[in-house]
Amino acid sequence: MSLQKISILGLGLIGGSLAKAIRRNLPGSIVIGFDTNNEYLDTAFREGIIQEAAAKLQEAVEHADIIFLCTPVGTIPQLIKAIAEDIRKGTIVTDVGSTKTAIVNAAERYLPHGIFFVGGHPMAGTEHSGYKASIPHLFENAYYVLTPLASTPAWVLDNLKALLSSIGAIPLVMEPRLHDRIVGCISHLPHVVAAALINAIQKVDDPQHFKERLAAGGFRDITRIASSNPLMWRDISLSNGEQLVELIDHMIDNLSEFRNYINDNDRHGVENFFSRAKAFRDSLPTLQSLALAPYHHLYVDVEDRPGIIGKIASLLGQHSINIKNLRIIHSREEEPGGCLVISFSDVPSLDKARKVLAAQGFRTYAK
Repeated sequence: MSLQKISILGLGLIGGSLAKAIRRNLPGSIVIGFDTNNEYLDTAFREGIIQEAAAKLQEAVEHADIIFLCTPVGTIPQLIKAIAEDIRKGTIVTDVGSTKTAIVNAAERYLPHGIFFVGGHPMAGTEHSGYKASIPHLFENAYYVLTPLASTPAWVLDNLKALLSSIGAIPLVMEPRLHDRIVGCISHLPHVVAAALINAIQKVDDPQHFKERLAAGGFRDITRIASSNPLMWRDISLSNGEQLVELIDHMIDNLSEFRNYINDNDRHGVENFFSRAKAFRDSLPTLQSLALAPYHHLYVDVEDRPGIIGKIASLLGQHSINIKNLRIIHSREEEPGGCLVISFSDVPSLDKARKVLAAQGFRTYAK
């Protein structure tokens, strides 16, 4: 099946980046855009990123071969309902929401027979939002989870995987509930814990504000995600409520266990609690290289092309900047931006590298 007409509903960071990636890598495609923000829509059309700017939802979907739903996760089930009767048979519908079970259930409930749905979740993003923040290489070397329905034909999944691979993404197929369980563990629960920690310490009596003055790197690292968009995390938390509540119960059990060790002055229990955590964390491959030293990390926004990493390494070497570690992030939804992470042993080296790379046109984000 030819996916020539591609409709993108929502032209924010993800939708805009998707449109730009398709325009760059699939120039023969016709991209139809829709957004309630007229500025996003007009800019994308003026730049030639979309070939058609739809004024209404019906116009955006009625002739599409594939439809990407790129609106906030809490709005997607109702969006599916709103467009269901306007989609022609044979069309593929997919989304970019960060939870999947509720969205897949809505697709099964509202989409007529002959319309094929595949849930999607690109593990990519930056600390910025909106169309102006969108970039054509956002999905390069990033995992892109797909959660098809049980009834989804193999050819539909194959076509979607081919499209995503063409823009540089790495498709992974997963069952919807398993996806929500996994992202609940590695993303949603950590956000709740970070917010809970911040809320808890605010209640500690400290009239001279020593907490704020003494909060160091470790505390800031584990609470960084508490600064995320509250409205977005309201929607994500509620859309994955069943999994999240169960995970919170596990977290409470762990805290209760540790509290009992402290109350009982159980030295072995306390040590074992930390040892179990250390052993598992040290086994994580993406963290292993960063666990040995308190390095300072610079995230660099790079395109996937031959020689780019060598160019950056040579550039820093020419300025006598020592690199301690370098890695590519495939799952970077929670990261500040950029798929290449360069680690330095000290802040002056990081600052110098940032200036050198910025002078060459690279976008960087420090952490």
